[in-house]
Amino acid sequence: MELCNVLKYDRSLYPSKAVFFYKTAENDFVPLEAEINRIRGQKAGFTEAFTPQFKSKNLAPQDLAHCNPLILEECYVPPNVDHIYCRFSLRVQANSLKPAGCSEPTVFALLEEFAAKFKTCGGYKELATRYCKNVLLGTWLWRNQNTGNSQIEVQTSSGNCYQIANTRKLAWDSHWPADAQKVLEELSDEVHQALTEPTVFWHANITVKIETAFCQEIYPSQSFGEKAAQGEASKQFAKVKCVDGRYAVSFNSVKIGAALQLIDDWWDYDGSKRLRIHEYGADKELGVARRSPESEQSFYSLFVNSELYLAELNQHLVEDEYSISPNIYYLFAVLIKGGMFQKKAKKNVKSKNEEKVEAKEKV
Repeated sequence: MELCNVLKYDRSLYPSKAVFFYKTAENDFVPLEAEINRIRGQKAGFTEAFTPQFKSKNLAPQDLAHCNPLILEECYVPPNVDHIYCRFSLRVQANSLKPAGCSEPTVFALLEEFAAKFKTCGGYKELATRYCKNVLLGTWLWRNQNTGNSQIEVQTSSGNCYQIANTRKLAWDSHWPADAQKVLEELSDEVHQALTEPTVFWHANITVKIETAFCQEIYPSQSFGEKAAQGEASKQFAKVKCVDGRYAVSFNSVKIGAALQLIDDWWDYDGSKRLRIHEYGADKELGVARRSPESEQSFYSLFVNSELYLAELNQHLVEDEYSISPNIYYLFAVLIKGGMFQKKAKKNVKSKNEEKVEAKEKV
């Protein structure tokens, strides 16, 4: 299969922003607000005293003792509050069953059949289970996972309510207790149906209750914008404006989506590290691509072999043995993420010799 000039997939997972709040005796939703602090930072960076060549700068003894005034936004649990809540919603749609746009009818038909066979072989169930694991483990809390006991509740549009009593007792590869395993299986069944049935409109509200220490620091998303104006905080948090005019700190939807898509352990035979789904297997910790073009494990290198993978699935159906290749799981995880996967249209650039020949023919 060749990449088309137009080929795109709509994403299948639609997380909302995640909002932080707490409860009081009078109110069950009090926005957790950021505060602006002016601090005297230390001059402790490498460039304060050294050149890029590791040569000492010509500094007076007191130069490195001066403070570096900073204006920052910070967020802490209010005094006398024992629990912080964080809530977001998730919609799931069956958009990976066929392209949202494709300039080649034969490629469109091939990819539609590929998805149908993957569905028949039960491939979407494995992906649904992985997404649900990240939901129930609280992976989307990022740095806020390192805290006290955390209880997660998931209320679905199907009318079901699932609970994990304490996420800190669970891990991705650990043996889950029977009650937690049952929650994982039942929730993944709902997500699986939403991923494979276009007529199903499914969503869920996910809320975590975090046990906190006194005035514990909270880590929302940081907002990246233009350089801060004079007197403004250089580090600012993402926020949501509530109906009472106050601003609650939050995670942006992209950060939530990134956590849900931390499922790619197929890039490594040992499965030692899960990566966020990415066409080139970006490893943000080390700043490298685990699926570089040279490795022939990038999305595009595998995607052009869709015909071979389709034949492999058909063979599994004939043999009634559904052992799906990790590469196929990875391909559909990228399609669920969605994006533009086409190559650029070739420009009709004529060589100088061709131009000379045309000129002679015109004469």
